[in-house]
Amino acid sequence: MPLIKILSNPSYKIGIWELSNSEYDSNHCGIIHPNYHKEFNEFKNEKRKWQIYGTKMLFNELCKEGDLVSKNRIPQIENLNKDISITHTNQIIAIIIADYPCGIDIESRDRDVSRIKHKFLNKDDFTNGNHLENLIQNWCMKEVLYKIKKDNTVLFNDHLIIKKNYIGFSGYCKHPEFSFSSNIKLIEYNNYFLAFNLDYIVNHD
Repeated sequence: MPLIKILSNPSYKIGIWELSNSEYDSNHCGIIHPNYHKEFNEFKNEKRKWQIYGTKMLFNELCKEGDLVSKNRIPQIENLNKDISITHTNQIIAIIIADYPCGIDIESRDRDVSRIKHKFLNKDDFTNGNHLENLIQNWCMKEVLYKIKKDNTVLFNDHLIIKKNYIGFSGYCKHPEFSFSSNIKLIEYNNYFLAFNLDYIVNHD
């Protein structure tokens, strides 16, 4: 399970990890960060078990303090004033640990989300949905916004908007109960798009 890359600045750190099922160790997985998906051995999906183990291993590379736990299936760091978000697809896991509410998402460039674009496209988005690569970029960045708030009443097509700006992209959440915005960085990694937020700004309307 090699660590591929670490990206960092004073307010966040991101790690990317390549998952290998041949290195999965269920005993070790139960020992490190035991309160992160402590029911993992009950999962029937073997790949999900490998992902949990890889997440724990990557967390150890990024953070020497605090303990990774999950509460209502949401990752948190105990005993450390940091926020965390986790994403995985195929054999890749990525984590962001930040000083602010954060989200991260990784998607295959080949994924076709055109059949569900009505569920996440907003008329004010940077793309009208005619270009498949722009569609998956839009989806990826909206996943970031959703993970920042972790509120299942947020609707991708009604409450979330992605626009281009001079440094990349801006994301906006306009929910009836709350409103925030974030600058979002979108990078290409092999055949994937990786998106994460650089900040978190509460909007007081």
